[in-house]
Amino acid sequence: MDNNENMEQWNDVKEKKSNTIIIILLVIIIVILGGLVFIKRDVIFNKEESKNKTEQKEEKKNTVEEETVTFTDSELEKYVNYIQQVNIGPSPSLYNREKVVASELSAREKIEYIGQAIYEKSTPSNDYSYDIIAEEDVKKLVEEVYGPNTYEPTTFKLSCGDYTLRDDNKYYTKTGCGGTSMIIDKNVIIDYKATKSKLEITTAYAFVSGTSDDQIFKDFELKNSIGTCKGNDNLKECLTSFIKSNPDKVNHIIYTFESTDGHNYYFKEFTNSK
Repeated sequence: MDNNENMEQWNDVKEKKSNTIIIILLVIIIVILGGLVFIKRDVIFNKEESKNKTEQKEEKKNTVEEETVTFTDSELEKYVNYIQQVNIGPSPSLYNREKVVASELSAREKIEYIGQAIYEKSTPSNDYSYDIIAEEDVKKLVEEVYGPNTYEPTTFKLSCGDYTLRDDNKYYTKTGCGGTSMIIDKNVIIDYKATKSKLEITTAYAFVSGTSDDQIFKDFELKNSIGTCKGNDNLKECLTSFIKSNPDKVNHIIYTFESTDGHNYYFKEFTNSK
């Protein structure tokens, strides 16, 4: 065998080894790429699975929060009656406002919008020259309606008297207010929706005027007559009956209360359809 033949054999062996190495490298690369694809698919799958579990938990949480809740008539009336000012006759800050948002109220306004409940806590001084309300009672009612830490000491007005806080932690105002109105208002609950997170109460209201031949009016300004209570001995009962029988003829207020624990609901806003 000459040198040329030896060289050719050597080249053949060398070429076969190179081809084998290339094939092995290709197999390794394919295995690595396959592994990377598998790992990526596994990561994506786990990510999607985790996302789905999170969405399911969130959906379950929302379902719990949106569970409907039942209220009695007296419980609903309690919430509505919270938002009631002390006023001679119908309240303009209730019936003549299109919307009131609790978070936008000043410390004074927070108290005045629940003025009737606070006024019921007042007691006369020994000489009857002052009406007195304990700051503790004011704070308790404000936080019962608006939520924890919503009370701030301030001067406020109930009816015609300004209440000022003194060093003995009591609010004082001089007595002497009084008066009557010939206009009767009635705010009647006609519907509500309640979940663990929100309570919405819809009321319908109207007015009857003893100075206008006992006519029933839709508007606070007493311009739009929609009925009459003439001949009825009890105007308030007549007005209530009219509203319940004609809810579509009168204006509505929607009171919204919100809860974070499904038990305690705090006033957030009311909207008036006037």
